[in-house]
Amino acid sequence: MLKSARVKNGYSQEYLSVILKVSSSRISRWERGKTAMTLEQILMYASKVGIQSTKIFEFLARNGQPGPLPIAEIHLEVFTEEAFRRLSQLVSELGIEHVTIKTKRLR
Repeated sequence: MLKSARVKNGYSQEYLSVILKVSSSRISRWERGKTAMTLEQILMYASKVGIQSTKIFEFLARNGQPGPLPIAEIHLEVFTEEAFRRLSQLVSELGIEHVTIKTKRLR
């Protein structure tokens, strides 16, 4: 993930090493998963190559395995507290490995 983002931006390991103030061999070890990165290094690397830091953390949490791709995105407008409660309960029962939910209180 790190290498592909770096290459996509046209950055060499040497160029990125200067920006991040580490050796190019360290960049190489990070990209190959041979050396752990600190939280600060993850955030700096992500910002320099245009990766959302949350995407890196998701990737790390999955141990580099690709996550399931969504098959649908549904937008709902809920008009009652009861409907909101029941929908939230249903999503909770399905589990976060099957469904994610983003909510926005309008009132």
